[in-house]
Amino acid sequence: METKVPFYNIVNIFLPGLVLLGSSVLLFLDEVKTLVHSITNLGSTGLEILVTVSLFAIAYEVGYIIFRLGSAAIEPLLKKMFGWVEYSDFIAAGKTSEKAHDKLEMLSREYGYARTQITLFIALTVLTGVRTQWWFMFVCILCVGLFTLTARGHMKKTQKAVKQYLRASCGES
Repeated sequence: METKVPFYNIVNIFLPGLVLLGSSVLLFLDEVKTLVHSITNLGSTGLEILVTVSLFAIAYEVGYIIFRLGSAAIEPLLKKMFGWVEYSDFIAAGKTSEKAHDKLEMLSREYGYARTQITLFIALTVLTGVRTQWWFMFVCILCVGLFTLTARGHMKKTQKAVKQYLRASCGES
């Protein structure tokens, strides 16, 4: 059985999960040290491999949850704040040409990535607040702002491109 993981899934699901788990390790270092010490006390039983594989699986699942939360919770907020094109118009514009399809697909991917990063950094803001790591929390808040501006930019570019391709397909200039 050959399994291929699309690059989009690695960037938009696996990496945010890995970042959240890695940041959690740093934030909860004493608890993690205790856990690692208890695992290493078991000796060389091959358990390290199982734990490593499990952590990668957990990172993917955590990333998938972040991705879905972004879709379910963050996207409606972004659409209310910055506006969005109708899905039917987006699809119709993508069908006007291969160039239009490729450009809209790229903008959609970039927007999705920004939305996932917003969700990731909101989660990290909450975690850093719980651990009272104020400097880290400040950095996370700045990242939420940065990726919100990035998502806004991609949303505006998408709106403009959809209108442009639909006008061109109707023969308007």
